[in-house]
Amino acid sequence: MSQADAATMAPADLVAIYDALDKVQAIIEFDLDGNVVSANENFLSLFGYRLDEVVGQHHRIFCEPDYAESEAYAEFWRELARGERRAAEFKRLTKDGREIWLQASYNPVLDKTGHPVRVIKFATDVTEVKQKNAEYEGKIQAVERAQAVIEFELDGTVITANENFLRIFGYGLDEVVGQHHRIFCDPGYAESPAYRELWQKLGRGEYVSEELKRLGKDGSEIWLQASYNPIFDADGRPRKIVKFASDITDEVQKRSLALLEMSTPVTKIWDGVLFAPIVGIVDSKRSVDIMNKALSSIADSRARTLLLDIGGVAVVDTAVANHLIKIAKAAVLMGCKTIISGISPSIAQTIAELGIELGAIQTTSTIESALRDSIAGSGGS
Repeated sequence: MSQADAATMAPADLVAIYDALDKVQAIIEFDLDGNVVSANENFLSLFGYRLDEVVGQHHRIFCEPDYAESEAYAEFWRELARGERRAAEFKRLTKDGREIWLQASYNPVLDKTGHPVRVIKFATDVTEVKQKNAEYEGKIQAVERAQAVIEFELDGTVITANENFLRIFGYGLDEVVGQHHRIFCDPGYAESPAYRELWQKLGRGEYVSEELKRLGKDGSEIWLQASYNPIFDADGRPRKIVKFASDITDEVQKRSLALLEMSTPVTKIWDGVLFAPIVGIVDSKRSVDIMNKALSSIADSRARTLLLDIGGVAVVDTAVANHLIKIAKAAVLMGCKTIISGISPSIAQTIAELGIELGAIQTTSTIESALRDSIAGSGGS
C-alpha cells in the first residue's frame, strides 16, 4: 500500500489492516536513530525477549557485533532516516544468541510534510526455509564437485554444463550451450528410433539411467554411467532435464581388454560348421582378433559355414555394426557362408538405417534357427 493510498483511507480501515498484520507478522518500531519504540508479541516471541527488555535499546542488539560496528550498518540507518525503504532477507540474533533469518521490510513512516519520523519493520521468520535451501545447495555443490552435470531443454538443447562435463568432453561452455545433445552421440545412434524414444520418454517426465557411450569433441569414445532426471514445475509438468554422469571410460576399456584376453572361441560344432559367440564390447582391436581367429579356423578346418552369434554384444552402434559386418564379409571372401544370429529389433533398425549392405551374409534373430540353417546347409540331418 502506498502512502497516497493510506492517506485516502478511513482511520478505522487503517487500524483494521494494522491489526490484521499484527496477528501474522513480527512487527517492531524504531525511531530514526534505530532505538526500539515498540514491538508486538510475534516479534518478542520470535526473539525471546520481553517488551521491557527491548524498548529503548538500539536495533544492534539483534545483530552480530561485527556487522553492528560496520560502515554498512551505519549506512543502513542513514538510508532509513532519509526515508528510503529496505526489504531483503536478514540474518539476526535472538536473546540467547541463536541465528535466525527474516524476510523483512524496514518502512520509514512520513509525517504530513513528507519527512520520516520513525521506522516500522514487518518480518516473517524464514529460518527453516533458509536452512533447507542451504542444505539443498550444499548437496548440489557436492554433486557438482563429484559429477559431470549438464542441463537440457525438453527437446535436447543444452542449457548449461559444469566444468567436469566440459573437461571430460573437451568443449568450452560457449561451444555446447544452444547445441543439441546429439553432438555427443554417434551419428547412427542420433538418427535411430532408440534415440528419439529416449527424448520422448524424458519429455514425458520419465527417469532414465544407464551405461552409455558418447563422443568427445575430438571424436574419442567416452563411456558414462549416467542418469537423465526430469525437473518438474509447480504444476508437476516437466520443464527441463538434468543429467548426472560419471566417466567410466577406463573401467569399460579394462573390461574390453579382459574380454580380449579371454578371446572369442571359434569352435567346430558340426562337420564344416564353425561357431563364434561374441559377448561384451566390440571395438576395433577386438574385431581384428575375432576376424583373425575366424579366418584361421576356416582355413584350418575348411569350414563351409561360420555362425556369428551377437546376442551377448553390449552395444551395437555404427562402429560396432561395421566391425561385425567386416568380420562376416571377410569369411564370405574365403568361400564360407556366414550367418549372424542374435539380431534384435533395435540392431536390425540400426543396420537398416545405416544402409549397411549385407550382401551374401544371412541373419537370424535366434541362435536356434541359425544352428538349424547351418547344419542343414552342411548336409547334416
